[in-house]
Amino acid sequence: MQEARAEVLELIPPKPRRHSELKKRIWKNKLLYLMALPGILFFILFKYVPMYGLVISLQDFKPYQGIRGSEWVGLEHFKRLFTEPDFLMILTNTLVLFGMNLLFFFPIPIILALMLNEVRIAVFKRTVQTLVYIPHFMSWVIIVSISYVMLTMDGGIINELIAYFGGEKINFLLSSEW
Repeated sequence: MQEARAEVLELIPPKPRRHSELKKRIWKNKLLYLMALPGILFFILFKYVPMYGLVISLQDFKPYQGIRGSEWVGLEHFKRLFTEPDFLMILTNTLVLFGMNLLFFFPIPIILALMLNEVRIAVFKRTVQTLVYIPHFMSWVIIVSISYVMLTMDGGIINELIAYFGGEKINFLLSSEW
């Protein structure tokens, strides 16, 4: 009986450990995991870590005390926000701006892309595409600097053109009318 049991035990292979199976699968697909690593790190760094900052909305946050040192106030800031007399006006303005943006500015790039797709002159098509895409690659600092240079009262291109045609220079940057 003992011999039969020993023979049966020898025939049954030992169960592979799940931990070693996982290691083998990871090692086998290591290049896939390596390719996914930048995306995972991006997600953690820019989507998960900022959630720690949500704690600030529940605190009387003082930068010099930091997140852990600031006093906890719970939902007090949210109560104040929703009971503010101007809240409905602010919410309405936000929703109107969102609706106008969705209605007017969302279709423009799609229409432009469809129109450019129909253009047969390749040089013109590429030139327009380049001019349209340049702002996406420029920093806002550069765009503001260019705008400043164009609109400044002393030597700005726009004001120089106005003065050249006999008009009076306009202080675009400080005038509330502009």
